[in-house]
Amino acid sequence: MVPDRKSLRFATFNMAMSADNPGEIFTELKLAKHRRYSHIAAIIQHIQPDILLLCEFDHLGHGGDDGMLAYFQKEYLEKPQCGQAAIHFPYTYLPSTNTGLPVVEGEDVSASPERAHGFGRHHGHYGFVVLSKYPLDTENSRSWQTLLWQDYPGSRMPVSYFEQKGLAPIRLSSKNHIALPVIVNNQRIHLVACHPTPPVFDGPERRNLRRNADELQLLHDIVSNASFLIDDNGAKGGIDEREPFVIMGDLNADPANGDGDKAQVRALLSDPILQDVQPQSEGAAKALFNSRSRGKSRATHDRGLRLDYVLPSHHLKPIASGVFWPKVDDALASFIYNEKGKAVSGCSSDHRLVYVDVILQESSQKQACENESQRT
Repeated sequence: MVPDRKSLRFATFNMAMSADNPGEIFTELKLAKHRRYSHIAAIIQHIQPDILLLCEFDHLGHGGDDGMLAYFQKEYLEKPQCGQAAIHFPYTYLPSTNTGLPVVEGEDVSASPERAHGFGRHHGHYGFVVLSKYPLDTENSRSWQTLLWQDYPGSRMPVSYFEQKGLAPIRLSSKNHIALPVIVNNQRIHLVACHPTPPVFDGPERRNLRRNADELQLLHDIVSNASFLIDDNGAKGGIDEREPFVIMGDLNADPANGDGDKAQVRALLSDPILQDVQPQSEGAAKALFNSRSRGKSRATHDRGLRLDYVLPSHHLKPIASGVFWPKVDDALASFIYNEKGKAVSGCSSDHRLVYVDVILQESSQKQACENESQRT
């Protein structure tokens, strides 16, 4: 049984539930009423999303649950936390990830995570997962995980840097780029998700800045149906321009602040194929009052950066949006603030949950039905 609603709430949350050692977070979860994870669950329960992307959630690197997600759902999300109502997601998807997967087969990357296709000390480190109240068409999901960076058209890869380290065949996507159909009342919406590498911790070669920019370009190419794309199963192109989608993820890119390629993320956000409704919060504006960051009310990270996004396609009609960042005197402030009134990751996460509510436009509903009838 799925909810029969006219509107849908899409949300993304980098919950920082990753650790250097596999199984470490799972062990912590099993501690009775772990405070930080209770706060994370309470935030999700307060927002009550229909489709949720969780970034930085360790799981099996080849895809699938080692038990941690099921446990987090049963013992945290499905039990009231901090006065919030329980929430149940009957459908989940844990895609494979490049994090912690060695470029050189068989190499131990635990001490040198930069030698993995995606920075990680074990395969599955910093992965992302999808939770949904609506069915997920995993059989028709698509991914662009194995695309080599040097083979990407217009690649900005500093090839000589990686060649010197024996890492030339590194993949472009630092985690994965996926397009996952969500079935809502017999209609299909593509969840397009990724978590590009942060454009920092660089040397003069600027490998991370360049990779973040190219990962954003790949995301842009997927939703604009670039003809040269070939997914991991050999299918050409990206998302059909007639079908609705929602981009979600920690893109590690702020259009006005930070160290990334601002032009690259601006190009994505300004494309009329999608809608940037710019979710905001009063709490961010208050907390970052003395910050030099521009657009403080749109920040999704402790450092005053807008990094986390929910971007619906033009087929969908946004009707509400927000960032969960309560003011320090708010009743929910303890979910992110410590006793001294400072937002710290020890309370929940250094990122904030972002959500957008949408409804299907009439024309896209009709087109989705026509597309479905053609497939059958």
